[in-house]
Amino acid sequence: MNLSELIYNSRNQLKPSWLLSSVICVFYALIISVPSELNAFGELLSILLAGPLQLGLCIYFLKISKGSNPSFNYIFDGFKPLLNILLAFLSINLITLIGLFFFILPGIILSLGLSMTYYIIAENPEISFHKAIEKSWKIMDGHKMQLFKLHLYFIPWYILGILFFIVGVFVVMPWHNLSLANYYKVISKNNFELTN
Repeated sequence: MNLSELIYNSRNQLKPSWLLSSVICVFYALIISVPSELNAFGELLSILLAGPLQLGLCIYFLKISKGSNPSFNYIFDGFKPLLNILLAFLSINLITLIGLFFFILPGIILSLGLSMTYYIIAENPEISFHKAIEKSWKIMDGHKMQLFKLHLYFIPWYILGILFFIVGVFVVMPWHNLSLANYYKVISKNNFELTN
């Protein structure tokens, strides 16, 4: 897979809906960050909202990656398998934290290996959270370094976004997220072809 080509194609694919996608990313960031600044209850609320909204982001960008017209309402679709996504969110974060506790590298490896869980649930809402985690680990086998490189590509863009009064970050976020959705689409297709 050519990462440069995937990133370039994602940018072109995003152009018609870049503004709406930026608004979605601003909404996501505000809902996740503002309550946690209020009090302890706000922190708990942020934790409870983070998983479903992350799933909603994945649903939104997967729709774009498949050529569907984007809708703001897609971000709320992450609340439909609520218990499942909360368990997935808590499990992923707990596993990653344990990995980070045993030096940083295991945490990064675990995070990369579990990173496709939300996309898997987005495509298969009926799947159990532990099956989605297992499937993510399986399809990321041999792809973790490549995904890490994809993330690294966006770091200079995020730095540039911060220099533009932080507003630029919300221009980069949709591009990054759509690139991840397209990356998932490619590796899940390849994995399906290998197992059939």
